[in-house]
Amino acid sequence: MRRRLLAGTTAFAALTGVVLVLPVVAEPSPEAVPVETSVEEVAMGSFSDPAPEAQVREGTTAPVAGVPDTVPTLSVSATDVAEFSLVGVTWAYDPAVTDTVVQVRVRDLGGTWGTWTEVSAEAAEQEAEADTGTPVRSGTAPLWTGPATAVEAELVTRSGAQPTDVQLDLVDPGESPADSDLGDPDITETADAAVAMPPVFSRAQWGADERIMGWTPQYASTIKAATLHHTAGSNNYTADQVPAILRSTYTYHARSLGWGDIGYNVLVDKFGRLWEGRSGGLASTVVGAHAGGFNTSTFGVSMMGNYDVVDTPQAMIDSVAAIIAWKFSLYSVNPKGTTTLTSGGTDKYAAGARVTLPTVFGHRDTKSTACPGRYGYARLGEIRDKVAARMANTRSPIVTRYESDAGLRAWLGAPVGGEQSAAGVTWQVYANGARLYSSPLGGVRLVVGGILERYLSAGGPAVLGPPITDDAQTPGGRGAFVRFQHGDVYWSPATGSQLVRGEILKAWLAAGGATGYLGFPTTSDARTPEGRGYFVRFQGGDIYWSPTTAARVVVGSIRETWLAAGGTTGFFGFPTTSDTPAGKGAFVRFEGGEVLWSPTTGTRIVRGNILDAFRAAGGPTGFLGFPTTSDAPTPDGRGYFVRFQGGDIYWSPATGARIVRGGILATWLGSGGVTGPLGFPTTSDAATPGGRGAFVRFQGGDIYWSPTTNMQIVRGEILKAWLAAGGATGYLGFPTTSDARTPDGRGYFVRFQGGDIYWSPATGARIVRGGILATWLGSGGVTGPLGFPTTSDAATPGGRGAFVRFQGGDIYWSPTTNMQIVRGEILNAYRAAGGPTGFLGFPTTSDAPTPDGRGYFVRFQGGDIYWSPATGARIVRGGILATWLGSGGVTGPLGFPTTSDAPTSDGRGAFVRFQGGDIYWSPTTSMQVVSGAMARTYWERGGSSSALGFPTRSSYPVPGGMRTDFERGSMTWNSSSGAVTVSQ
Repeated sequence: MRRRLLAGTTAFAALTGVVLVLPVVAEPSPEAVPVETSVEEVAMGSFSDPAPEAQVREGTTAPVAGVPDTVPTLSVSATDVAEFSLVGVTWAYDPAVTDTVVQVRVRDLGGTWGTWTEVSAEAAEQEAEADTGTPVRSGTAPLWTGPATAVEAELVTRSGAQPTDVQLDLVDPGESPADSDLGDPDITETADAAVAMPPVFSRAQWGADERIMGWTPQYASTIKAATLHHTAGSNNYTADQVPAILRSTYTYHARSLGWGDIGYNVLVDKFGRLWEGRSGGLASTVVGAHAGGFNTSTFGVSMMGNYDVVDTPQAMIDSVAAIIAWKFSLYSVNPKGTTTLTSGGTDKYAAGARVTLPTVFGHRDTKSTACPGRYGYARLGEIRDKVAARMANTRSPIVTRYESDAGLRAWLGAPVGGEQSAAGVTWQVYANGARLYSSPLGGVRLVVGGILERYLSAGGPAVLGPPITDDAQTPGGRGAFVRFQHGDVYWSPATGSQLVRGEILKAWLAAGGATGYLGFPTTSDARTPEGRGYFVRFQGGDIYWSPTTAARVVVGSIRETWLAAGGTTGFFGFPTTSDTPAGKGAFVRFEGGEVLWSPTTGTRIVRGNILDAFRAAGGPTGFLGFPTTSDAPTPDGRGYFVRFQGGDIYWSPATGARIVRGGILATWLGSGGVTGPLGFPTTSDAATPGGRGAFVRFQGGDIYWSPTTNMQIVRGEILKAWLAAGGATGYLGFPTTSDARTPDGRGYFVRFQGGDIYWSPATGARIVRGGILATWLGSGGVTGPLGFPTTSDAATPGGRGAFVRFQGGDIYWSPTTNMQIVRGEILNAYRAAGGPTGFLGFPTTSDAPTPDGRGYFVRFQGGDIYWSPATGARIVRGGILATWLGSGGVTGPLGFPTTSDAPTSDGRGAFVRFQGGDIYWSPTTSMQVVSGAMARTYWERGGSSSALGFPTRSSYPVPGGMRTDFERGSMTWNSSSGAVTVSQ
């Protein structure tokens, strides 16, 4: 597997180290520009799982000292690759993998394969905890091959521990016209150095593409020693190739090994030229990646080449001594002395071990390595002598500045005592009380008056480091300041001298510093009362900092409200944002809530779930606007609420935070709010489906609004029934009244656009609508004879009409019969006969008294039902009904029916019995009335099944009585005797 990577495609990381020892820049020709390098990665895999292009076999092609011929060898041959000039092999970092040996040979541009070259492993020199943007890997030293088009590599281990995720990295350094015509070195001198700095070619001159640098520079407190290295690469390079070698090494160190940048502070080529290495400043204490475990406080100088096989050129040694002498003069290091360093952990010294070393030592003194080669290591004594000679008889930078500035000298007066040093900083006290401080970081700087007093009281150089600016006026001239390595001290007549540092300082300067709205500091940087952070008070507000919340600005009444609530020790904790404008006001977000301010609402506190809901609704620029009250308990103590310009938010543990606004809010509060029947809201104000209105759901019911129906409360079983019917988008539409008691006090009802819902404990919630509703209400509603509905409005079976059942009866409707009331025993008989789907069909009249007032009747499409207390409910229909009604109905001689219409026992006809007689029908005899005692006698003899058969003529008067004719005889009733005579 191969990947071609453009090493310049990662985002450029800005450097944060402060380097105030400034270079003097010369204009090179032609102009040097960043050169884009590239890396082709050829996967080798591992011994147990080699990559497809790799293989594991016995032994190496060329013998390796100490490695048997049968040892497993991981090898790869890459002949189809782009041109490259540097080779390295890397693998996943594993401290157990040691004594790794790699052999490489390449094919040059002419097609000739070179000899096998052994490349030793390079230790992981970058500190593991450093932020480099790339995981640190183990690997070999970079091998400069010159331009090549193919490569073969073999990897074995003497220790037996085998690496994983092995890959071959082929680096193409790119080209630049400036490589062969660099001109003079850019970095030629620095201010206030006691020893002259030798010329150094800058990173820009060798074409460093800063976009690939993932290294975030780190700095030690001082420099204690110099470490001498060699690159262990080729010795056969030309002067023109050096920039390309540096670019290749930079890319390999930064990306392939994961160090984030080139490891050495300075590199020296065999021609004696010096090259700027690791970014962060030549004169600074930037930590390199050149001697893992001993990087801090050491200055890494690497000689380009392998000086284990050839001797070191004199020009190179002289330049090494020159750059170390300059560096040591900045930090007052004795080149012939010793220093004690604490190991970060190497194969030679365990982590934490304190090791005494010469101040100029070789890499092999701290690690099991040949570096800087036997010839390079042999010249360490000569280098120490040359460094000492260059540093002899040098003059103090403080003296240099004092003597070169007559005006300063006159103002300071004579020196008092000698120069003093501590924490890598040297200073001189003068007759007027002022001091000049000297350091590599800041050069020689003047500190006076109250600023000097504050600097010394804060711990001086040991705490704040050296000054890096002179005492100077602040912009606007209202005060003065001095910048120190670890903070600033500002002074004004009104505020005195105050220390500001770290993230608080950055935030203050970003807000305009002393000329911004915060003005001058009125207190110095100090711990907050609970010890979790720091704060500084300014004329216009405060800045607070903690590790989790960063530095935040708090001003005005927001600050006063926060402090009154306990500040960082109260429920609010630290601010998580600075004072931020919002609409016509401002806010500050804290760990435990928010404080908001506007001219019309003042300063208010919002927190917890109410705050979350407020933010989700757009905060102060959303529809709720600014809070008009602070977070407070509800009257019942079961929750909290905040009132806003555009509504309220209420919270309880059971319901969460909910928004209620507008007329719904007013209606709810009017009903008692959280202490009323509705309780807490369980949803926020929202549009109803379809968008024609709005609603809020509460624990005890809902409030709905529409432009035409206004605000109405619906709750309990009525609410459930309405929602089951589709709610506001169903056939009932929006409520037009709120939930209210029925006139009799036995239940509740709500009126809707499309009907009503009534509820009682006995009947539940029922829907009544349309004409049925009007008819019911016209009959008195719940206080009328029908009482509460026991069913909701529903279609009759068959769908030809609708009905509602009530406690006292039913109301039926059809398009042809309109609304009719049926009740009592008449209703029971009607239902027993099949209701509207039976033979009676729909009622055509409502339940009404009979003309004589002795009973009730209802007329149906298929007949009538009559009821009296004596006769019950009876169905009469068809011709029998017509005949009966023709005889006067209930007010005629027959009176009320005592049976319902029924077939005769012989099945040949039908009959109805009445109080005053019977009516019989058959197809052959039609309708005939048998009255009085004749009817009883006829019934007793078997009726139509008797020998008489069906009546053929209704009862009619005869002298002395009445007579009825039958199919096979007659009956006569004697009025004087009451006897009935049957003739056949």
